[in-house]
Amino acid sequence: MKRFFLTFGTTAALAVACCGGCKKGNDVGDNPANENGQTATASSSTDAGAAALDAGEWTRAYDAFSAAIAADPNAVDAYFGRAAASLAIAEERYRLAEAAATNGDVKTGTAEAEKANENFAKAIADCDKVLELDAKYADAYFIRGVAAQYQGDWNAGIEAFTKCVELSPENAEAYHRRGEIYDHTGDTEHATVDLKKAAELGYRDADGETETALQENAAESQTVEE
Repeated sequence: MKRFFLTFGTTAALAVACCGGCKKGNDVGDNPANENGQTATASSSTDAGAAALDAGEWTRAYDAFSAAIAADPNAVDAYFGRAAASLAIAEERYRLAEAAATNGDVKTGTAEAEKANENFAKAIADCDKVLELDAKYADAYFIRGVAAQYQGDWNAGIEAFTKCVELSPENAEAYHRRGEIYDHTGDTEHATVDLKKAAELGYRDADGETETALQENAAESQTVEE
């Protein structure tokens, strides 16, 4: 299967999104029900988790966000941050699984793939909790879309990225990823539209390149079909 989606800087984008997200929406500091220091604990743990994400320390981030959730079960940003950490861990496990498979180490590849799937499931579960607390949390749909894309669940990926761009129309990477899925499934018409939109919004891949090459390939494929 074409693993096109491994070439882009998802976890870095999620770290930035989380650090911004932790200053939006439902501020745990505004929760009057927590009067015994729980709110302060949740807030400080969420900040620590965001800092760990920014540093690429995924396990430390996961633990910090878990502490925030334990202190305040309604800490929506902490659930999102933990989802981002779980996705980052899953991505690492996924790459290890692919490397092992390439080297013919089936046992290690299978074990790493199972760990990746476990963390994808954790990420999705935390996103579900985020959306239960805040149905307009666009970045939660983004994470769900990325997880679905990794697992080859194309319909779920399209649905999640569609919800993401409905709530956050400036999310260039969501358009890009939905365009990738359309391109992979042979829907060149929708792929071309999404990749063009991502380019217009300034999307750049991990190497700083624009959408142009993939967009042009999708457009060429559409021309051939016509």
